[in-house]
Amino acid sequence: MSEYVKDSVLEPSEPHRDRRVSRRLFLKGSGAAAASAGAATLGTVAVIDGHPAIAQNATPAAETMPGMETDQRPAAFFNIHESQTVDALASRIMPGTADDPGAHEAGVVFYIDRTLAGTNLGYSLKTYTQGPFPVIEETPVTVEAASSRDIYDYVLVAQEQIARYGYQSVLTPQEVYRRGLGFVDEYSQSQFQKNFIDLSTEQQDQVLTDMQGNKPTNFAGPSALAFFTQLRNDTIEGMFSDPMYGGNQGMVGWKLIGYPGAQGIYTAEDIKNPEFQREPQSLAQLMAKEGH
Repeated sequence: MSEYVKDSVLEPSEPHRDRRVSRRLFLKGSGAAAASAGAATLGTVAVIDGHPAIAQNATPAAETMPGMETDQRPAAFFNIHESQTVDALASRIMPGTADDPGAHEAGVVFYIDRTLAGTNLGYSLKTYTQGPFPVIEETPVTVEAASSRDIYDYVLVAQEQIARYGYQSVLTPQEVYRRGLGFVDEYSQSQFQKNFIDLSTEQQDQVLTDMQGNKPTNFAGPSALAFFTQLRNDTIEGMFSDPMYGGNQGMVGWKLIGYPGAQGIYTAEDIKNPEFQREPQSLAQLMAKEGH
């Protein structure tokens, strides 16, 4: 099993303490993963050939996210099957239980849905969708891409500099998710004759491991690795961002890592005390205390 999935996909039978420690290891390398998301997609540019899928088939906001018995919220971007699939993917990347919450319990799927719908800042802003695109120097450039440089130009960038370039792709993030989720089900069907949400946890882990290793060949933009990276990064953000963005419900992510959230002030004594702890507080709670 690959390093990233191995550190984060753990069975409920494992000791509580070991699961918490290993899930902290899940954050290892997240900066590098974020930097590689756009670059990993570039190998599929020639395959797309200027005709990315359009993201106009989202279902109305009246639909609700399934599987959230205690928190039914409207879906702004995903349809029901897509929301189930994203929830299942995130739940295997960051597993949890009611007693030791993970991505499902934190509502990560709501964070991703709101972000893609433009409710959160980020993907509602314009993204860079025209060349030249950055390509990591060690990445081999395909013949197809090289012959199309008049349309899909690129610049070679050192690995340590790629993070400076941000999100760049001929696909918008919305298109990446809509196409990527379809490819996940295609691959799951080819391996186990079922959609991803109907697989056992072991089978789901295998699909994610294959994606992280860029093994599936049916991902015709985004690549399997690029979509895995996108999912992993968005799971991290949804798990540990302020609850106002849709995820980290009950501040379970902050409680997991001991982060205090939005605090108004720390005294000099607080800062000097190595054992100082404070219950996490959201921005909404802070503003309520200050009368806003």
